[in-house]
Amino acid sequence: MKLIEVKTKHDKKRYIKFIYELYKNDNNFSDMNLILVKNFLYKKDNYAKRANVIPIIVEEEQIKLVCIFISTNDSEELKLSFLEFRPNSRKYIEEVINYGKKLMRKLHLRKMIIGINGQVSYGLGILVPGFNNKFEFNSNYNFDYYVKELDEIIKIKKRAFSYNYDAEHSLSFFDKAMLDEINKNYTFRYMNKKRFKEEMIKFGDLCDKTLSNTPYYSYKTPYEMYQLMKQMKFLMKNEDIIFAMKDGKEVGFVYTHPDYAEFFDRPKINYLKLFFRMLKGKPKNLIYNVIGVLPEHQKIGLAVGLINYSIEMRRSEYSKGVSSFILEDNTESNNLCKKMAVGINKEYRLYEIEE
Repeated sequence: MKLIEVKTKHDKKRYIKFIYELYKNDNNFSDMNLILVKNFLYKKDNYAKRANVIPIIVEEEQIKLVCIFISTNDSEELKLSFLEFRPNSRKYIEEVINYGKKLMRKLHLRKMIIGINGQVSYGLGILVPGFNNKFEFNSNYNFDYYVKELDEIIKIKKRAFSYNYDAEHSLSFFDKAMLDEINKNYTFRYMNKKRFKEEMIKFGDLCDKTLSNTPYYSYKTPYEMYQLMKQMKFLMKNEDIIFAMKDGKEVGFVYTHPDYAEFFDRPKINYLKLFFRMLKGKPKNLIYNVIGVLPEHQKIGLAVGLINYSIEMRRSEYSKGVSSFILEDNTESNNLCKKMAVGINKEYRLYEIEE
């Protein structure tokens, strides 16, 4: 067995080729996450450039496993990200975990997380079998055997869920008196794509201020958020991001987008083809990616007001959709989703290792 720190162009190509070979017969696979893998392999955006990034290949006659260790100065967590492996890989998983423990000691980190792709914006969780296994845009995907093999090795596990919703069903659960009070005190506006950079920097700043206490969060500068979002600018519509306004200032937001993965061909994404398909038609489902409200405007129902406003504004186009991942410890959000939802869409698992 050989563990290789990936540094050369040759090994980076081998890393990527392995993933395509691993999933070549899987009809649910899309290479959306490979865009992110390449971002870290080649350190393309500012976040990847400032992070400590160590891609790994484990091989024994052939490549058995690949992953990328990622850490940043603002976090005490080491992320074992983009983990991919062949069946029956327990000893190879244990090898990278042992490597990670040594890295934790070297970098003075307290915890290693398996299932976060560097930062929560890039994806969270190992997909658990038994639910919807279709790949969705901005969601993680993996084989069924991943969870079984990781469960045999790692004791501390956390769960996250995404939920299915139906617009008419969901809207029936909102309290009209509370919504009237929210609408009396707040206004809502769409993003302005003509000022895209300015709007994305504002969006990034709000993300940090509203989500910084979220478990597993790693700081991303507003400009780094702009770098991430500009890749999707050509597909985005103004109504994808709705800001809540108070006294002329943005105090909250909800970010939704169509499930572009419905138009993907496997195995490789073709953005030009995707763009023309979007001109001819539209995906059936909408994804509720993230919601944030500044601390001083929480606990009064503003998040619910944002969700209600967004569903109301988009239900003529998208009557159905799914939420993004919600950690099981987030009791308030899970309780709300369970009331609004028509069932669990997917379950994800996170694994924690402490020294």
